[in-house]
Amino acid sequence: MHKIFKFKNMKRIILLSGVSILLTLMVIACSKDKTNTNIETPGKSTIANNTVVDTFYTMQAGSIESGFKFYSLKNGKITKIGCKMPEKGDYRVSLWDYTSKGLISATTISVTDSTQFTYNNVSPIDVTANTRYVISINNTSAGSSKRLFVFFKKPGINSIYPISTGSITYEALQEVISTTSTFPTDVIAWDQNYFAGVPDFQIEYDE
Repeated sequence: MHKIFKFKNMKRIILLSGVSILLTLMVIACSKDKTNTNIETPGKSTIANNTVVDTFYTMQAGSIESGFKFYSLKNGKITKIGCKMPEKGDYRVSLWDYTSKGLISATTISVTDSTQFTYNNVSPIDVTANTRYVISINNTSAGSSKRLFVFFKKPGINSIYPISTGSITYEALQEVISTTSTFPTDVIAWDQNYFAGVPDFQIEYDE
């Protein structure tokens, strides 16, 4: 009887040890699979960092599509598109392929607070490192043109562009006169001293 009791206890110990080892292995496996996600909002950060631009004014310029040519230093996913505008309204913000000028994604942002950036979720968009894109906004809302933010370069800085913010590099301000969302083709020399709009996006990287 005593031997049977010892045998049962031993079986229980072995079983518990096995379960413990299995759980430990599962925790280790999960830890290895877990990645850290780095999130950036480059337009918002460019203004907040106050390293390239500082003072600003709001500009009434008729109906215009205004945006930035940019690239990422690494692969990632754009998960939100947004903007900051000085007037309340509904604004179309678009992401374009720079080479083909094709539309990748677009969303209408309802701005209710002109002091904040507003973002909409979008289906994740793959961004390839060193590939050129354009993010732009049309300032037409409810059939009329609205004012845009124009941020000036800080004193002592010869040229705003290129601007590097986190993993994103802005290469140029691009624009075109239009009442509807369209690819902004024009790069005007004297406007390259401004950071304007402001369209933005949220990009995520796995690290």
